[in-house]
Amino acid sequence: MIRDSKSFFIGLVMMIVFIGVYLYMMSPNFGNGRNGLEFSDDMFNSLSKGSVQSVVQGEIKKAAKWNGTNIDVTLKCKDASQAKRWGDALQKVDGAVVNVNQDKVALKADLGKFFATIGEDCTNMFNNNGDAVKQKYNTDPRDATNRWYSISKAVGSALEKKEQFKESVAIQTFMTKVIEPGYNYYGVETKFVKDNKGTMSLMLLFYLFYTLWYGFAIYYICVGLGIVMTKGKKAEA
Repeated sequence: MIRDSKSFFIGLVMMIVFIGVYLYMMSPNFGNGRNGLEFSDDMFNSLSKGSVQSVVQGEIKKAAKWNGTNIDVTLKCKDASQAKRWGDALQKVDGAVVNVNQDKVALKADLGKFFATIGEDCTNMFNNNGDAVKQKYNTDPRDATNRWYSISKAVGSALEKKEQFKESVAIQTFMTKVIEPGYNYYGVETKFVKDNKGTMSLMLLFYLFYTLWYGFAIYYICVGLGIVMTKGKKAEA
């Protein structure tokens, strides 16, 4: 039962406006058939990519310090088919000696050149130049990048077993800071916060205002219906 028609009417109008804005946000009117949530999600993904770009580039440059560090490992694959795919990829490492024997791959290589080869591919992926990776490996660029991730993980584990811990940690760091961003941000447009301050400010202000609007709509509807919170009386001891 409505007890305060004025408050209830205000709350009802605010709720109708809230729902109207929500329905518009869910419509494909934000470019490329996207709704408002997809637009904001793409925006934040692009800004996230822009923020990690320097991390990727910096890690690739740091990896050059491993030039001249030789590694000699044998990798165990799940089957002969995977061993062949790993062997084909490792052949791309300059100066690497690769021997595939059934489900095992023996690798002798310069760690710095190993990083350089992967870094080049991941840079292309990060820059959305998947065609270069596809042409190089004759496979889907994501598949090629995922292959390097699996190979790197296996090499790191093999080096750890040989107690070459510094090299193993370097590979794990390279996987996190180079291979993963190359794979995850492939196809995402790069944007920087400094170039989108206006858009970011408007999005954050809208979110704040929209949330408060909804809260006040609920409040006025409750007041109109007589649903209020009152402080209970303190029972005497």
